[in-house]
Amino acid sequence: MSDVCMITPDEAAAKALKRFERDCRAWAAALFASSCGSAGERPQAYSIPLHPPTEKQAMADRNAARAWARTWHSSPLAGDVQWTSRNWGSIGQQTIPVRLTLESPSDIARAAGAGALWERMSERTLRLAERYSERWSKACPSTDPDALVAAVRAVAGRCCELEERDWEMLLLALDWLVDNQDATYFVRQLPIRGIDTKWMEGHQGLVKPLHRALTGRDPQFARQAGQFRVHVLDERLAPGDLTDLALSVEQLGRWPRLPDCVLICENMVNVLALPPLPGVIAIHGGGFAVGELASVPWLSHVPLLYWGDLDSNGFAILNQLRSHHGHVTSLMMDAPTLDRYRDLCVEEPTPSKATCSHLTPSEQEALALVLAGDESCNLRTLRLEQERIEWAWACEQIKRRVEYTAPRNERPEE
Repeated sequence: MSDVCMITPDEAAAKALKRFERDCRAWAAALFASSCGSAGERPQAYSIPLHPPTEKQAMADRNAARAWARTWHSSPLAGDVQWTSRNWGSIGQQTIPVRLTLESPSDIARAAGAGALWERMSERTLRLAERYSERWSKACPSTDPDALVAAVRAVAGRCCELEERDWEMLLLALDWLVDNQDATYFVRQLPIRGIDTKWMEGHQGLVKPLHRALTGRDPQFARQAGQFRVHVLDERLAPGDLTDLALSVEQLGRWPRLPDCVLICENMVNVLALPPLPGVIAIHGGGFAVGELASVPWLSHVPLLYWGDLDSNGFAILNQLRSHHGHVTSLMMDAPTLDRYRDLCVEEPTPSKATCSHLTPSEQEALALVLAGDESCNLRTLRLEQERIEWAWACEQIKRRVEYTAPRNERPEE
């Protein structure tokens, strides 16, 4: 009977499992919708043809045909099987299984060996529906039902995976956030037993979509203000004789004395190691955090220098900085610098795909070179990190550029 494809109980269970894994989240969403009184698509029965043998095939291997029928007689799924009688002249009347029909998600889950999993998913889905009907709908009267059903569908599987303690904490977190939509607290301040910053970070994939569906926005948490490291290279500019500071953007915006020039540098060690330079302060850029410097008004009124890694990401950061401070001048981010230290280049692991429309022609030339790589060294792209450049040479380039960019008279001693 090698040409017969009779479906065994194990094969039917595998098919049921595949269907369960594909559709269980949609079933949960439909269950949620119906429990909340919304119209939803009713889950369809799942029918699996068992491909019983023909008379000719059964005659060719009676033992195999009988064994197959016996497995279905003794299977836990026998009650879901459609049986039919066939009168075969050669071997008489036979009752054979022809189709397995699983009427509901519970039946499919049971056949798939996922009954306990579906029971937990159903129970937690009904808890969400109950919470919405009895509490959340009152706090969120403008909730879009379709958006909420879609959110339940998206998170049903992950909700099911939660330990009981984390599941209860999720409900409590949503309760508080929905009831206090205008509050902006640090996660640490939430009056919910057991919830801390690490818990929220680990479960934001559940909290955010449900909260967004209920309220139309992500939960609002207070965040620690980003800080910029500032090295004052002229002590006469230092507030209170402090030359090494970490400041928020707001604090940086209140800088007491306007410098002659500001150097923004991507390497923290370079910022801290810079020698004294009259009228200059240095700021650690922090990668794409330079975008926050757009809100520092006085930076628009002083010459700005930028020194970043000579790679595509360095140019993307420069491009972002120049998008709001168009007068920024780059340092050591040109073709001559790349050629001088080409032997120290490595491959950039993740090149930027950003469109850099704010670069000068010489910067565009250097960007094209780093993206072209170096076949002779088997490098698909090039990256010259700031720390690879000789320190004495780098300091000389900075000094020259500062003197050229911001010539000033000596400041009087105070």
